[in-house]
Amino acid sequence: MTTIETHSTEIGALVDRVVEAAADPRYEANKKMWTAHNRLQKTAKTPVFVCLKRGNGPGANPVTWNELIPHDTRVCTDPVEMDIELQLRQKLYKHDHIPDDEVLLPTLWVSAARSGGASDGGASADFEAVDATRTAQLWGMPIKEINTGMVGGAYAVDPVINEDSDMDQLQAPQFEVDEAATALRVEHALNTVDGKLPVHVRTDELGYSPTEIMISLMGMEQVLYGVIDRPAFIHRLMDFITDAMIDYHQQREQAGRVDPEQTWGYRVQYEELPTDEDTHKLKFCWPTVAAQSTVGLSPTMYAEFVQPYHNRLAATLGEDRVYYHGCEDLTKKIPSIRTLPNLRRFHVSPWTDLESTVEQLGTDFVLEVVGHPDVLHVMTREQMRADLERMMDIAGDYIIDLNLGEIETTFGNPSVLTTWAEVAQEVVAERD
Repeated sequence: MTTIETHSTEIGALVDRVVEAAADPRYEANKKMWTAHNRLQKTAKTPVFVCLKRGNGPGANPVTWNELIPHDTRVCTDPVEMDIELQLRQKLYKHDHIPDDEVLLPTLWVSAARSGGASDGGASADFEAVDATRTAQLWGMPIKEINTGMVGGAYAVDPVINEDSDMDQLQAPQFEVDEAATALRVEHALNTVDGKLPVHVRTDELGYSPTEIMISLMGMEQVLYGVIDRPAFIHRLMDFITDAMIDYHQQREQAGRVDPEQTWGYRVQYEELPTDEDTHKLKFCWPTVAAQSTVGLSPTMYAEFVQPYHNRLAATLGEDRVYYHGCEDLTKKIPSIRTLPNLRRFHVSPWTDLESTVEQLGTDFVLEVVGHPDVLHVMTREQMRADLERMMDIAGDYIIDLNLGEIETTFGNPSVLTTWAEVAQEVVAERD
């Protein structure tokens, strides 16, 4: 048997297992639970979720996934097939090893090919990564980074926008798809899985966080100085980026290339969508709005330099489905954030005060309560239980889900993810 035949046999076996796993009745129950939960209905149980960002891109926890699915266990070498294989293995890893409430969706993804030759080879399965090279192609300016060269390592921005005149080189991203090349990718993926699983096209290359683009162009230090030394310049740049983002997403919608399921890949598990209308609309998507890199701004400066632009995005692109994410301490910024148009989900990081959050937000929003990263390297099972019981004591009467997220590494001990999910389900069963 040739290497290609061996790979085909192994991929075929993975496909068959995913087809079987996706039919598990628990996922139908979870679909109904998450739909109701995200519509602010108190469900019979509190949802539990271990968030492992999918794919193999720069924002997809590559260290963690190599611990869970080592590179030397993967068989494909073609870029599209490598991507498909990883997606299959990731779905099965969660199904087999982590007893949370994630919905196993059988959909596989390929990235759209851009017109004009700019291409990632279709090999990025990361739902939220902002790749520097592709970002530069979109905005018309290079995105320069100084990094450690290590997988999952740190980096610093080498600013390309320093003066007012530098902004003249910026261009608004245009949504451009090479339809023929994209169709070939889809065909390749469908052939790889023998047509047994659906293949969708990922088209969103920008996301919904204008501050992160600004910092990729200016660097964090210049932004932190800029809000004091040259506020008009910061507003000018944020204004340009925000308008460009809105226009780009509206172009996607006009082209019929919006897929709500693409926005379920991070923290939103599933939503039952209408069957009697076209759902390829922005209003059915869950835009993830964030400004984590502006953690150094005070609540007052956040309200001036960030909130107005988030408001414009959320009012235009959302419809009661906006998700606000922030791993930093957002306690004192909640008064601004809670006024975000169409806000529905709010990320409560371990550094955001949970008691204050429930007092400020009540049952008007879904609270995504996240465990402390100490879970991954110092907590015993008993300490995990105590931490989860504390969360339920404070917020269990509200509309919450319990999360373990931002997992950069398991420190070589993947079983800790299984343990946390088991304990979380036990605590929920006792408290609900």
